[in-house]
Formats: sequence, C-alpha cells, structure tokens
Amino acid sequence: MGQQQLLLLVISIIVVAFAIMAGFSAAQTKLMQSEADTLISRNLSIASEAVFWKTKRDPYAGGNASYAGLATDGMQKLFLGEATHNGTFKITLATTNELQITAVSTNYPEIGARTFIRDYSIDSTAVAYDGSITIE
Repeated sequence: MGQQQLLLLVISIIVVAFAIMAGFSAAQTKLMQSEADTLISRNLSIASEAVFWKTKRDPYAGGNASYAGLATDGMQKLFLGEATHNGTFKITLATTNELQITAVSTNYPEIGARTFIRDYSIDSTAVAYDGSITIE
C-alpha cells in the first residue's frame, strides 16, 4: 500500500471512531431525558390522584378540600407505591392548598423531578440532572 492509502485509512478510522463516540454520547443523553420524562409522567399521575383525593368530602377517604392529610403516609392514602423500577416517589410537602411530589431515578440517582401543585392545578415541574433534587 502506498503512503496515501495508509493515510486515508487512518483518517477514516479516526472519523468513524469519533462518530461512534458521538453516537454513544447522544444515546446516553436521550436515555437520561427519557428517564426524566418517565419520572415526570408518574409525578403527574400522583398529582392527579391527589387532586381527586382533595375534592372528596368523605372524612375517612378524602381530603375535605385540603392536601394536609397527605403529609404523612400520603402515598399509602392514595393507594400508590413509593417505589417503581424507574424511581422512588414521595410527597415531600402537603399543606391545605399546596402539594409537592418529589421523584428520584433508580438507574440514575442524579436525575430528580419535583412537581408543585397549587389549589386544584399543577403549578410547575422542576427537573435536575445534577443530583440537587433528593428525597430526604
């Protein structure tokens, strides 16, 4: 082989190696975004159940227009599990008109999501990829 052909072969191997590394990086980023989306989806399901629970006027199985009853054992009162194969979920704040649901990924502990509910609607959701959202 001539020097020119060897040089082209080496350059093409380097280009392919960089393309493969970029592909792995893109796949990892997409996987982490998918994990965050899964946490948010479950948080929204929990929020929906909590809003329904708040609207019930039953003193034994409802909130009587308050989230405060979910402050302790809130997930059990909603008949929802705190852990799934995707993450751990917990009601971290419950007052009369505000509710906060926090989730941390099982596969990527640095990924967390927190959903804020005010009155009967979802106020906002925060997602962190740096481990700043935790469940105490």
